[in-house]
Parts: sequence; structure tokens; C-alpha cells
Amino acid sequence: MKRLYIAAALLALLLGASLANAWYVQGMADGMRNRLEQAQALTRQGDWERAEALTRQTYQDWQDRRFYFHTLMRHSDIDQVLRAFRQVLEYVQLREPDQYNAANADLMAQLELLAEMEQATIVNVL
Repeated sequence: MKRLYIAAALLALLLGASLANAWYVQGMADGMRNRLEQAQALTRQGDWERAEALTRQTYQDWQDRRFYFHTLMRHSDIDQVLRAFRQVLEYVQLREPDQYNAANADLMAQLELLAEMEQATIVNVL
């Protein structure tokens, strides 16, 4: 009987850790997407300098969490987000509105998909 309690406790611990990870990634992705949307709004107003600073701050936040993501998620997904960040940073430096808007939209979608992959939904379980 003692083994059953230990196994149940371990299962509950793993489930709790999984749900905490999903919550953390969702919050992180939402925050980054919001800042990228703000940066995009700044570019529409012609304030490319502030948009670049906000995008660089978001990129730095991503880099600060790189170890966490590489430990718990697929490396190919993390690498795609990194490439998308670099594209967005390049286009914001070049002040290319069309390419910037497309790259920024792609980056926001990748962040959303990354968070969606971690959610405890029936689609992800099956």
C-alpha cells in the first residue's frame, strides 16, 4: 500500500509541475506578444527607435529564459523563435515596414504556438 501512495504522490507532483510549466509559458508568451504588439503600434506611428528598444528588451527577456526553454521544450521550436526574433530585429533596424510587420506577426504566432503546445488540452494529450 505504501508503494501506491508514493506512486500517487509522484504522479500528482509531475502533474502539478506540468501545469505550473504551462501557466508560466503562457504568461511569458502573452507578455512578449503584448510588447511586440506595442512595438508594432509604435512603428505605425513612425517611432522606430522606441519600437526597436522594446523589441530588443523582449529579445533579451527571451535570451534570459533560454536555458529553461531548452531544458523543457523541443529545440527545433525554440530555434525557430530565435530565428524569428533575429529577423524582426533586422527589419526594425532597416525600417522596412512591410517585412517588419510580416516577421513580427510570424514571431507572435510562434510564441502563441509555443505556449499552446504546453497547455493541458485533449489535442496535446492525444
